[in-house]
Amino acid sequence: MAEAIGILGIVGVVDICCKWGKKLVGMCEAFKHADTQFDENIVLLEARWLRIEDQLQMICKMEPLLDDRHRGVQQRSLEIVLAKLKVAISKLEGLITKPDLAQGPLAKPEVKKLKWQQIFDPSWFLMLRIADPQVDSLLAASARSGLSASVPAARAMRRAINASTGDTDRPNITSIYFYLEGLVAGSIRPVPFSTASTARRADNQQSVLLDPVTCASRTSANAMIRDIRNFARSLRHTDPSTFGLLECKGILKEEEGNEALVGTGAKPIFPAGLAFVFRLPATHSHVECLRGRLLGGADRVHDSLSERFALARQMAVAVSYVHLYGFVHKNIRPETILLYHPQPPECILSMGAGIAEVARETVALVGFDVLRDAEGKTSRMGDNDWEKNLYRHPQRQGLSLNVDYEMRHDIYSLGVCLLEIGLWESFVDCGAGSGAPLLGPGLGVSDGGMSGPELLKAPEQVKGRLLWLARGPLRRKMGTVYGKVVETCLTCLDRDNVDFGDEKEFHDKDGVVVGVRYIEKVVARLGEITV
Repeated sequence: MAEAIGILGIVGVVDICCKWGKKLVGMCEAFKHADTQFDENIVLLEARWLRIEDQLQMICKMEPLLDDRHRGVQQRSLEIVLAKLKVAISKLEGLITKPDLAQGPLAKPEVKKLKWQQIFDPSWFLMLRIADPQVDSLLAASARSGLSASVPAARAMRRAINASTGDTDRPNITSIYFYLEGLVAGSIRPVPFSTASTARRADNQQSVLLDPVTCASRTSANAMIRDIRNFARSLRHTDPSTFGLLECKGILKEEEGNEALVGTGAKPIFPAGLAFVFRLPATHSHVECLRGRLLGGADRVHDSLSERFALARQMAVAVSYVHLYGFVHKNIRPETILLYHPQPPECILSMGAGIAEVARETVALVGFDVLRDAEGKTSRMGDNDWEKNLYRHPQRQGLSLNVDYEMRHDIYSLGVCLLEIGLWESFVDCGAGSGAPLLGPGLGVSDGGMSGPELLKAPEQVKGRLLWLARGPLRRKMGTVYGKVVETCLTCLDRDNVDFGDEKEFHDKDGVVVGVRYIEKVVARLGEITV
């Protein structure tokens, strides 16, 4: 199939994908009315296919603007889409040929969110970073021609990208600020093991997440305000289920004398008096962080292979969108990875037009306290918190830093988190009560009596230990492909890393090269794993 795709090119493969997609939707008609819930899921699949079909048409229009690397990763994403479509059709054909299809309960497949869309979407949205006015013209023309399933989200992201790269046509800065009196008194509740808190708005009772901001790594307060304001505006119209990033409603500005509005002992720590305000979906009222989940033991959710792979895929996609928006996170660790889900565990989510879907757990990145523009100036200020440094590349550990932060440092941090998920062991033991954090058993060094601060005195040895875990115990638990993805992340700044090692390759004006490589070597490979 690879040779055929190479000959056809992107436009030819898009035509084939459209043909197979329409065949899948057509076959689903055979199952309508067989079961009420299955009928609703089929309508959902049809709606999603309309969105994908719009995206495929846009690819054809933007294909001349792509460079060879971007064209290659887009083509490989289409290859995966085509393969998954054929698998889905094959499964439906097996059900249709059963003689007892109309007899008794239907043994139906569950129609979930298309997994390969998590691979396809990042490469599609990456086209929006191309610094060419033709991209804006094509999006506007597509909107006028009636492509509505995906173009609005694309245009919103394009505006956010343009704004973060110098667009001065921005609304009044005061419009993004919230104040404590805008929250229900006493509603702020900290998320265990995380710096984030949940609360409710006073005007509409909507559940929100408060993610505090600090000034610690900024050269000036003005630079901090600029970065967080731009990021808040970028995330104003994001889709959490697609991007792994919650919709930002603004920035909470904390003022003195408001203690009466916050419940006793529940006030979050806002070092700079500022916090992002993210909207939580109405169907997902329960929030916990990955650290709490890892410390919960082997009997907790995600102990199964399929659930761990799904969690890893969502995390990788979320990181790709932070970079696509033109920012670096700088603080990726289990405390900043939130899992939000319905309470009770499952409920029916109305999608409109008679469409319904079971609402499930979703991953969201928070902890944007040290986030900055990917092209912004860095102060090279660090800290000695070993439990944070454990997730940082050796170049970025300690008080005095010798290199500027870049996107690959985020990829390294993701690799450490993916390693923990695969082993399902916390590298940090938060202990009981207010005790100081200790080394968890996951690193396999705590038995020797070594403390966290002592361990981080030799950062390259720690990295070596992580690589040993990725190449040995992790592969035995999660398989070779997953182990290689983690190894790629952990070695992404090594010169001998064939995927990411050449620093000169990542100095392109659009930031597309590192995004293409990341999607190809991390997101796509995780998406190809089947259980």
